[in-house]
Amino acid sequence: MAQQERPHRAVIVNSMISDRFEIYHVDSQVVEHAQLHYHDFHEINCVLQGTGVFHLGGNEYATEPGTVTFAHSNDLHNIVRQSSNYYERAYIYVRDEFLTSRSTANTDLTTCFNDNGKPTSRVIRMDPEILRRQITRLDDRPDESYGSDLAYEQRFLEFMVELNKAVANSANDVTPSSKPVSSLIVNVMEYVNENLAGDCSLDAIADRFYINKYYLSRQFKKNTGLNLHEFILKKRLLRSKELLRESGSAQNVYRQCGFASYTHFLRCFKQEFHMTTKEFLSRNDSIDVVHFAAHE
Repeated sequence: MAQQERPHRAVIVNSMISDRFEIYHVDSQVVEHAQLHYHDFHEINCVLQGTGVFHLGGNEYATEPGTVTFAHSNDLHNIVRQSSNYYERAYIYVRDEFLTSRSTANTDLTTCFNDNGKPTSRVIRMDPEILRRQITRLDDRPDESYGSDLAYEQRFLEFMVELNKAVANSANDVTPSSKPVSSLIVNVMEYVNENLAGDCSLDAIADRFYINKYYLSRQFKKNTGLNLHEFILKKRLLRSKELLRESGSAQNVYRQCGFASYTHFLRCFKQEFHMTTKEFLSRNDSIDVVHFAAHE
């Protein structure tokens, strides 16, 4: 009996506690049918040994040693499955603000997450041995001795420079092996991302794509596991965190995220992130650590 296909289920994962970057080196077994998820920070996935399949932005990519996946903040992604007995990889979580703060006029460390200024996710392939050497340098974690933390950050920045150099070489680009999510849904997600402050009602989006709203609703749920309203709400709340970091005031951002009511925004924010906007701003100001706990 053929196994029934399970719908994708998208969830938001806000597990990063550092205001800079976090690194996880793992070889745990991949749980098949893992949930699609997205963050309000960037993720870099580096395959060191073994093979698998990675879902990113509506496409699936076959991964092998040397494959590096750049998942821009808020882009849906997950490891679909591993296709080898052993699957070693490293995850890097990094905040856009940190990369920007360490960039210069000649060296923009956010280039790997952008394409001519447009937020972009991508997959490339590097020399596996070079990639492993870079990750091994980052496995040597800082201690409490004087200068250890700064030396570690310098090694990380050197790694980001090498990654951006690899991205600049189009010969390293990896093309998708399949496209499990319909182009309609990918286009709808892109439209929502670009119009969070505007009218993102089901009727408005259906009119924009000249389709029946009930068909759109069913297809979106089938492809992502979320209803369209839930997806839009989560994306608006993620955007609100970015704007809160910039402005420092909830009253200045709620309309920019598409919320008509300030009280409704505050209620949704607390329900989603389990903290008030004031608590978030206080936490964002005070966090200055790098976390190395196990991942997955």
